[in-house]
Amino acid sequence: MNADALPDDYRPQPGEGPITLIVDGEVFTLRMRPDGGDDYYWESGPNEGYGFGGGPVRTVGDPNAKYLMTIAEHRTSISTFLSNINPGTGYLD
Repeated sequence: MNADALPDDYRPQPGEGPITLIVDGEVFTLRMRPDGGDDYYWESGPNEGYGFGGGPVRTVGDPNAKYLMTIAEHRTSISTFLSNINPGTGYLD
């Protein structure tokens, strides 16, 4: 699924995807885990299989409630990841 067809405020659901996101000229595949967490695969990066993941995000006061990020928030997470990449190695500093 191409995220460009989804509004910025859309919240992908657990198990949904893969969703392709292009951020700062780089291609990522987003996969939502069944537990509400997410995995990002850097498809256009220099290191095959490299990426990051996280979550699920929990709501304060209710350990069972989950906060699902919007497409815009996923893009921000990817942009932050890219800003921390060492250009010489293609890995996090």
